[in-house]
Amino acid sequence: MIAKGTEAERFMQKSKAFRTSIQGISKTGDYDTDEGEYNSLDWALLPPPTTSPKSQAAKELLVNGYAKIAHERGGAPVDQAVKIMLEMREDLYMNWLGQYLYFYLGPPNFLPLPVMLGVWRVMAPRDEQLRMLAGYDTVDLVEPPILEDFSTEHLGTGIKVWCVQRHERHRKKVVGLLGYAFRNEELATDLHLKTMCQDLGWLQAAMPHIDEFVRAISIVPKQ
Repeated sequence: MIAKGTEAERFMQKSKAFRTSIQGISKTGDYDTDEGEYNSLDWALLPPPTTSPKSQAAKELLVNGYAKIAHERGGAPVDQAVKIMLEMREDLYMNWLGQYLYFYLGPPNFLPLPVMLGVWRVMAPRDEQLRMLAGYDTVDLVEPPILEDFSTEHLGTGIKVWCVQRHERHRKKVVGLLGYAFRNEELATDLHLKTMCQDLGWLQAAMPHIDEFVRAISIVPKQ
């Protein structure tokens, strides 16, 4: 139940992407991560829009803690990192599909790189749905997208997509997109991760660490 006057209510009223993400979430599957299989210092989960004033205050404390850890490892000043993460959280939960926004805060830059994770009910045939979720159908590309199988112990075989898109407003600039998608037939659940970044070198350098994180994820029965 979403209380009136909360952050979640505002997002439901204003954002089609947020409504689609909430309505499309899997009823039978969820996700879990094994922190023994990736460096948890590299990752910060900023939960979806809050449903109470108490959780709003907890969110701000959480972001500040993540920013301090990143700064100690060579990242931006704490105030700057907090501002970036809170502003991007607002923008991306409003405009990207998915229910769980992470920031990759590891090497090489120790700066916030957004990675959206979504857990979906099955809504289309496997190949069609996974390509859409991973970003293969992205338009206005500067070169053909690269699609490859990506297998993990926990998720089985899914897909990984790399493509480069023209910037929506600054047409001489480009944006790199990296996406992953998997299906669990038994739980009738699809899972995706996707990130976008204008600094292609930064995104490519972060890719092995994002691969590592994906390999630590499992689709599990919903409790």
